[in-house]
Amino acid sequence: MNERVGAAVLLWALVALGAGPAWAGHGDRDWFTVSGDPTLANGDTVQVDPVATRTEGDMRTMRVRVSRSQERRNWDDVPYRSYEARVAINCRSRRAHYLDAVFYLQPQWEGPAHLSANYQKNPQPMLFKGMNPNPTERIIRAACRPPG
Repeated sequence: MNERVGAAVLLWALVALGAGPAWAGHGDRDWFTVSGDPTLANGDTVQVDPVATRTEGDMRTMRVRVSRSQERRNWDDVPYRSYEARVAINCRSRRAHYLDAVFYLQPQWEGPAHLSANYQKNPQPMLFKGMNPNPTERIIRAACRPPG
């Protein structure tokens, strides 16, 4: 499946699964809001870049970005308020993990990057802990939905 078809399928699937219709631009990308409100700096927001979707067998690779309502700590105990990451989704196991991420101390990806991390040797699961509703399963279902 080429990237454009994959993007169209992912976008349609996210809308069909109840993701909000909000789009937000940041840099060269348009982001689709899966959860939260991107206009609120003090809220929890999850967005996906459907154009960046790649398909290889049962695997999907896409970009996600997250802005949290308050400071959190990653797996290495590094503080952050927001991050942008590349995620690998395994449609067979219905799990997703981070390949790499860029963390920011400010919400909504503002200010300089605080840390860039590569998780390819030690993948970390995509979980969105403490978020309600939690969009993990919705993103996996949408990314793994067959075209058509």
